Amino acid sequence: MFELQGINKHFDAVVALENASLTITPGKITALLGSNGSGKSTMVKVLAGLVKPDSGEILFDGQPVHINAGIDSRKLGIGTAFQDLSLVPTMTIMDNMVLGVEPVTKLGLVDRKKALNEVSDLLDRFHIRCNPFDFVQTLAPSTQSMLEIAKAVLMKPRLLLLDEVTASLHSEEIDTLFHILKQLKAEGVAMVYVTHRMQEIFEICDDVNIMRSGKTVIGAPVGELTLDDIVFHMTGQRPDTENKEHETEVSHIENQELVLDVEHISIVPKVKDISFKAYKGEIVGIGGLEGQGQPEFIRALIGDLKFECDSITYLGKKIHFNSPADAVKSGIGFISGERNKEAMFPERTISENIFAGDAAKGKLFSYLFSKQVRKFAQGAVDKYDIKIGQLKNPASSLSGGNQQKLVVARWISMNPSLLLLDDPTKGVDIHSRRDIHNILHKCAEEGMTIIISASDTEELLDISDRIYVFYEGMVSAELSGKNKNAERIVAAMVGMTSQSLLEKEVE
Repeated sequence: MFELQGINKHFDAVVALENASLTITPGKITALLGSNGSGKSTMVKVLAGLVKPDSGEILFDGQPVHINAGIDSRKLGIGTAFQDLSLVPTMTIMDNMVLGVEPVTKLGLVDRKKALNEVSDLLDRFHIRCNPFDFVQTLAPSTQSMLEIAKAVLMKPRLLLLDEVTASLHSEEIDTLFHILKQLKAEGVAMVYVTHRMQEIFEICDDVNIMRSGKTVIGAPVGELTLDDIVFHMTGQRPDTENKEHETEVSHIENQELVLDVEHISIVPKVKDISFKAYKGEIVGIGGLEGQGQPEFIRALIGDLKFECDSITYLGKKIHFNSPADAVKSGIGFISGERNKEAMFPERTISENIFAGDAAKGKLFSYLFSKQVRKFAQGAVDKYDIKIGQLKNPASSLSGGNQQKLVVARWISMNPSLLLLDDPTKGVDIHSRRDIHNILHKCAEEGMTIIISASDTEELLDISDRIYVFYEGMVSAELSGKNKNAERIVAAMVGMTSQSLLEKEVE
């Protein structure tokens, strides 16, 4: 028996886990469920040794154990397969599989022959048709995901953690995986299975543990819960089955201009078939669990990813941007939540960061006057109440919330017709988030069209006029008005579409 009791974890002011618990039985598969931000991934990372809890107790066979690092987890017999792969792309399959658990000879050298035999047998078991000496980076994403699971199984774990492992697998690979999991279960291996696919829970899992807002709300056998029960425990509300046929009916202001019209866009491998509309002065939200195609969709719109599409119409014209620079010149702005990677130049000055977007619209090699840059930046700082020292200070000198307000100010000061935001308030304090929301609402009132993807359901409800929910690379629901509520968003996130609910009602 494996138990986590009274687990607490804070990341600064963010409460990730609050008195959370989890019981895992050998020979059973326990589903770990919850919406975005519920704490389920943190619980997995606690067991994997990637996150150290602030307090609480971990018991193995009734005895307290301490997991302070990944090596502690492995010594206890815990194997982990993550959705974000732990494989080293530039190493071979064999070297990846045995990394850290290499068989050795009597002389202490790596036994390459034994390693090759073990890996070859494992590839056969998982029906992976590859040479053990192939480099991981040359393989298809689904094959890499299967290798991630195979690597965890190779260490013969007592407890196997599976975090969204089927997200990129094909149907035949999922069938193979489920067959192997049933074999492991028969051998007495305990498993924790994190998934957003509700049908998989009823197909493969024995127990279910549901989390909400960092707390464990229920642990029970799968047979004692219905799909409605699961959604209820994830959201705190029962799915409303009335008027589902009207869920995608959206009324718009008369004569409202259609700014963006996307028809049947596909982006390998995440986005399969999405159609999407956004009107002038509207804030359109995009919701969904991680990995459902939200970032890819937004980046395709600005010309950053290759895609296939029947058509994209922007401001009445068919467009296909070859680069983000083309999108910017056409009046489209983009704000990323990954400000240090994609949105900000940390070592450049505050004024340079704010003016960067406007500079990108100008001619190549055109001269910039420092007075012009400072005036533009100071106007944005004053208008959007960014707390700074001096304009000449580096952007890294600002707090996280003010850094993100800086990025927002940069793009809004350019007055784009369409502003795209990918989880822009991730890691931002509540006051800065409120300020950013107020800025966006004002921009929409002045006629700007805004599309915002957010991992926080409450944020989507707070800021959006309409919400598209993505599931498995497609739109599972389009919500507005009285249909726009937390329980319907979460139901759509896990694949409970209007049609499926209606069919359930008929039954």
